[in-house]
Amino acid sequence: MINLHRFTSWLFPDRRPVWEQKREREFILAANKLKTLSVTDRGGMSIDPEEIREQIISSREQLKHLVRNSGAPSNSLNGATGTQVDQEANLFKKAPVAVLDCIEVVAWRRLLSGGAVRYVCVQSPVTGSYAVATASLFTGSTESLPPWVNGNTNRQVATALQSRELRWFGCVSEAMNAWDEAL
Repeated sequence: MINLHRFTSWLFPDRRPVWEQKREREFILAANKLKTLSVTDRGGMSIDPEEIREQIISSREQLKHLVRNSGAPSNSLNGATGTQVDQEANLFKKAPVAVLDCIEVVAWRRLLSGGAVRYVCVQSPVTGSYAVATASLFTGSTESLPPWVNGNTNRQVATALQSRELRWFGCVSEAMNAWDEAL
């Protein structure tokens, strides 16, 4: 069996870059470590979400020192409880945001009707919270946007920032949902 593998490797060498081959090997090793991973005969995979959640939480705690939240004091590798995380999320939603500097974030949502909504959001670098400045509905089968869209959107975002009546949320999807509910 080993000789057959060597022969096929010689006939069909792997021409991918070394970093990609290494990344694939690391993925295979990580997948083999999963206890509840199961593969169906048709190629589908399933895993217990609790196992992934535990790994994400432990990885987040181990790498917490790499992320610096400019609005909060820095924490060492102390474990966060669920109530502390909830309190931080509520703090983001209620914190007054002085709109001096913002990051523009564009998000799209596909509608069941086949149309799409383009949300132009702003993110506060201080709190990390998001607000929708403007949204545009696109229907039909147009593949490219008309040239006036960007200029009009920029004007609408600038007006929203000047009015300071933005509603801030902890993540982009919450801001998008709140915008939709307000319509």
